Amino acid sequence: MEFVRYKTSSPAGDLISFLPGIGQVYKETGKAGILFQRLDMVGGGHTGSIHPFANEFEEPVCMPRQMFDMLKPLLLAQDYIKDFIVFEGQEIDVDLDKIRMEVFTNQPKGNLRNWPEFAFPQMAHNLSEKSLCVPIEIKYADKVLCNFTQRYRNSVVNYFFLKKHQNQLLFAGLEEEHSYFCKQWGLEIELLKVSDFLELASAIEGCKFVLANQSMVFQIAESLKVPRVLEVFPIMPNVIPVGEKAYMFYHQGHLEYLFNKLIAG
Repeated sequence: MEFVRYKTSSPAGDLISFLPGIGQVYKETGKAGILFQRLDMVGGGHTGSIHPFANEFEEPVCMPRQMFDMLKPLLLAQDYIKDFIVFEGQEIDVDLDKIRMEVFTNQPKGNLRNWPEFAFPQMAHNLSEKSLCVPIEIKYADKVLCNFTQRYRNSVVNYFFLKKHQNQLLFAGLEEEHSYFCKQWGLEIELLKVSDFLELASAIEGCKFVLANQSMVFQIAESLKVPRVLEVFPIMPNVIPVGEKAYMFYHQGHLEYLFNKLIAG
């Protein structure tokens, strides 16, 4: 068969973290992946977590249609992805949902980028290698791209110190996330507006560095191997930056040290 057909019900950030394994299969076999995405699967999370997308019953869902449409251009820009299609019962070769449902993968512990290989050894890959390729948007070269969702947050740190740097910051995320973050810390930060996640990834590729929590934006930054600083969620630290210029923190002093180090160039 010319392609490998994968099925997934994952949210966007998790799917991006699984792409290196798909790329590894392509590297070893020459077979690009066709991804079949199940939409609107009801998801879970830790107690009290906030989910930005919900169904008509107000249940959190992993991949709504609007996220699928935004993600598709980024996936199709990769040489190891042939197509990204809504799953409607098509025949598949690899069911990535086994990572969560049928095979022990040490969840929620460890780096979620390793989880696929525990279920599918052929997806084992080098975590330090770049796994996304996108055009670079150079107009953000002097900007620090920030992204903070309302899930997976470290409650012991604050961002008041960003006030003196706010002209150098660019926020990527939902409008409500942007508004909440700015109001919480008394900041005025420009909101990045994009038509899809390929455009978002190009901004990430071109920025000075990324400062984010455990989110889809950070997974893109990790895949691009740009300079990046991660706010770790202490309850579930399963996003682990690997490679050069990859940093993570738990405490205020560490956060400010890393920010000052990278902002100085």
